[in-house]
Amino acid sequence: MDEDVWEFIWMKFHSTTAVSEKKILLEALTCSDNRNLLNRLLNLSLNSEVVLDQDAIDVIIHVARNPHGRDSAWKFFRDKWKILNARYGEALFMNSKLISGVTEFLNTEEELNELKNFIQLHKVGSAVAPLSRALETVDANVRWQRLYREELFQWLRRTLKQ
Repeated sequence: MDEDVWEFIWMKFHSTTAVSEKKILLEALTCSDNRNLLNRLLNLSLNSEVVLDQDAIDVIIHVARNPHGRDSAWKFFRDKWKILNARYGEALFMNSKLISGVTEFLNTEEELNELKNFIQLHKVGSAVAPLSRALETVDANVRWQRLYREELFQWLRRTLKQ
Protein backbone atom coordinates (compact mmCIF):
# COMPACT_ATOMS: atom_id res chain seq x y z
CA MET A 1 0.00 0.00 0.00
CA ASP A 2 1.34 3.42 -0.84
CA GLU A 3 1.42 6.38 1.52
CA ASP A 4 -1.84 7.88 0.21
CA VAL A 5 -3.76 4.68 0.93
CA TRP A 6 -2.10 4.40 4.33
CA GLU A 7 -3.06 8.01 5.17
CA PHE A 8 -6.65 7.37 4.04
CA ILE A 9 -6.92 4.34 6.34
CA TRP A 10 -5.31 6.32 9.16
CA MET A 11 -7.91 9.10 8.76
CA LYS A 12 -10.73 6.52 8.70
CA PHE A 13 -9.28 5.03 11.90
CA HIS A 14 -9.50 8.42 13.60
CA SER A 15 -12.96 9.24 12.34
CA THR A 16 -14.72 6.02 13.33
CA THR A 17 -16.13 5.44 16.78
CA ALA A 18 -16.83 1.73 16.30
CA VAL A 19 -14.29 -0.27 18.29
CA SER A 20 -14.42 -3.28 15.95
CA GLU A 21 -13.85 -1.06 12.91
CA LYS A 22 -10.91 0.64 14.64
CA LYS A 23 -9.29 -2.75 15.23
CA ILE A 24 -9.72 -3.75 11.57
CA LEU A 25 -8.32 -0.44 10.33
CA LEU A 26 -5.33 -0.66 12.67
CA GLU A 27 -4.58 -4.17 11.43
CA ALA A 28 -4.88 -2.94 7.83
CA LEU A 29 -2.29 -0.25 8.56
CA THR A 30 0.18 -2.96 9.58
CA CYS A 31 -0.07 -4.60 6.14
CA SER A 32 2.02 -2.01 4.34
CA ASP A 33 5.26 -3.01 2.65
CA ASN A 34 6.64 0.47 3.34
CA ARG A 35 8.99 0.19 6.32
CA ASN A 36 8.82 3.93 7.01
CA LEU A 37 5.04 3.74 7.43
CA LEU A 38 5.37 0.66 9.64
CA ASN A 39 7.96 2.43 11.81
CA ARG A 40 5.69 5.46 12.00
CA LEU A 41 2.81 3.28 13.16
CA LEU A 42 4.98 1.57 15.76
CA ASN A 43 5.96 4.94 17.19
CA LEU A 44 2.37 6.19 17.11
CA SER A 45 1.35 3.10 19.09
CA LEU A 46 3.25 4.46 22.10
CA ASN A 47 0.84 7.38 22.35
CA SER A 48 -2.19 6.08 24.26
CA GLU A 49 -4.22 9.10 23.11
CA VAL A 50 -3.77 7.94 19.51
CA VAL A 51 -3.79 4.14 19.93
CA LEU A 52 -5.40 2.55 22.98
CA ASP A 53 -2.98 0.65 25.21
CA GLN A 54 -4.62 -2.71 24.54
CA ASP A 55 -4.53 -2.06 20.77
CA ALA A 56 -0.88 -1.01 20.80
CA ILE A 57 0.18 -4.59 21.54
CA ASP A 58 -1.80 -5.82 18.55
CA VAL A 59 -0.19 -3.17 16.33
CA ILE A 60 3.30 -4.27 17.36
CA ILE A 61 2.45 -7.96 16.92
CA HIS A 62 0.84 -7.45 13.51
CA VAL A 63 3.84 -5.45 12.32
CA ALA A 64 6.04 -8.31 13.55
CA ARG A 65 3.96 -10.78 11.49
CA ASN A 66 4.43 -8.69 8.36
CA PRO A 67 7.63 -9.87 6.60
CA HIS A 68 8.40 -6.22 5.78
CA GLY A 69 7.99 -5.18 9.41
CA ARG A 70 9.42 -8.10 11.35
CA ASP A 71 12.86 -6.55 11.82
CA SER A 72 11.36 -3.15 12.65
CA ALA A 73 9.05 -4.64 15.29
CA TRP A 74 11.89 -6.62 16.85
CA LYS A 75 14.12 -3.51 16.99
CA PHE A 76 11.23 -1.37 18.29
CA PHE A 77 10.51 -3.95 20.99
CA ARG A 78 14.14 -3.92 22.16
CA ASP A 79 14.56 -0.15 21.94
CA LYS A 80 11.27 0.64 23.69
CA TRP A 81 11.33 -2.23 26.18
CA LYS A 82 11.43 -0.02 29.27
CA ILE A 83 8.36 1.91 28.10
CA LEU A 84 6.50 -1.25 27.05
CA ASN A 85 7.36 -3.14 30.21
CA ALA A 86 6.34 -0.18 32.37
CA ARG A 87 3.03 -0.07 30.54
CA TYR A 88 2.26 -3.82 30.41
CA GLY A 89 4.56 -5.41 32.98
CA GLU A 90 1.89 -5.64 35.65
CA ALA A 91 -0.54 -7.24 33.21
CA LEU A 92 1.33 -10.52 32.76
CA PHE A 93 -0.98 -11.77 30.01
CA MET A 94 -0.48 -8.59 27.96
CA ASN A 95 3.28 -8.64 28.47
CA SER A 96 3.45 -12.34 27.61
CA LYS A 97 1.34 -11.81 24.47
CA LEU A 98 3.63 -8.98 23.36
CA ILE A 99 6.85 -10.94 23.95
CA SER A 100 5.67 -14.08 22.15
CA GLY A 101 4.12 -12.06 19.31
CA VAL A 102 7.30 -10.17 18.56
CA THR A 103 9.69 -13.11 18.90
CA GLU A 104 7.75 -16.04 17.40
CA PHE A 105 9.11 -15.47 13.87
CA LEU A 106 12.73 -14.87 14.82
CA ASN A 107 14.75 -17.66 13.24
CA THR A 108 18.38 -16.72 12.67
CA GLU A 109 21.44 -17.29 14.81
CA GLU A 110 21.91 -13.51 14.98
CA GLU A 111 18.36 -12.98 16.25
CA LEU A 112 18.80 -15.75 18.79
CA ASN A 113 21.94 -14.04 20.08
CA GLU A 114 20.14 -10.67 20.16
CA LEU A 115 17.39 -12.25 22.25
CA LYS A 116 19.92 -13.84 24.62
CA ASN A 117 21.67 -10.48 25.03
CA PHE A 118 18.33 -8.76 25.55
CA ILE A 119 17.39 -11.24 28.29
CA GLN A 120 20.76 -10.75 29.99
CA LEU A 121 20.26 -6.99 30.01
CA HIS A 122 16.62 -6.98 31.10
CA LYS A 123 16.05 -9.65 33.70
CA VAL A 124 12.75 -8.40 35.05
CA GLY A 125 10.18 -10.04 37.29
CA SER A 126 7.02 -10.63 35.31
CA ALA A 127 8.82 -10.98 31.96
CA VAL A 128 11.21 -13.78 32.98
CA ALA A 129 8.89 -16.68 32.11
CA PRO A 130 7.63 -15.23 28.79
CA LEU A 131 11.20 -14.37 27.77
CA SER A 132 12.34 -17.90 28.64
CA ARG A 133 9.56 -19.35 26.49
CA ALA A 134 10.50 -16.96 23.69
CA LEU A 135 14.11 -18.12 23.91
CA GLU A 136 12.98 -21.76 23.60
CA THR A 137 10.84 -20.90 20.56
CA VAL A 138 13.57 -18.96 18.77
CA ASP A 139 16.12 -21.65 19.56
CA ALA A 140 13.77 -24.25 18.04
CA ASN A 141 13.24 -22.01 14.98
CA VAL A 142 17.00 -21.71 14.49
CA ARG A 143 17.49 -25.48 14.85
CA TRP A 144 14.67 -26.13 12.36
CA GLN A 145 16.28 -23.74 9.87
CA ARG A 146 19.64 -25.44 10.32
CA LEU A 147 18.21 -28.95 9.90
CA TYR A 148 15.51 -28.57 7.26
CA ARG A 149 15.85 -25.32 5.32
CA GLU A 150 18.07 -26.65 2.54
CA GLU A 151 16.10 -29.89 2.33
CA LEU A 152 12.87 -27.88 1.99
CA PHE A 153 14.36 -25.68 -0.74
CA GLN A 154 15.58 -28.74 -2.66
CA TRP A 155 12.14 -30.31 -2.41
CA LEU A 156 10.51 -27.09 -3.64
CA ARG A 157 12.92 -26.87 -6.57
CA ARG A 158 12.20 -30.48 -7.58
CA THR A 159 8.46 -30.03 -7.15
CA LEU A 160 8.30 -26.78 -9.11
CA LYS A 161 10.26 -28.28 -12.03
CA GLN A 162 7.59 -30.91 -12.57
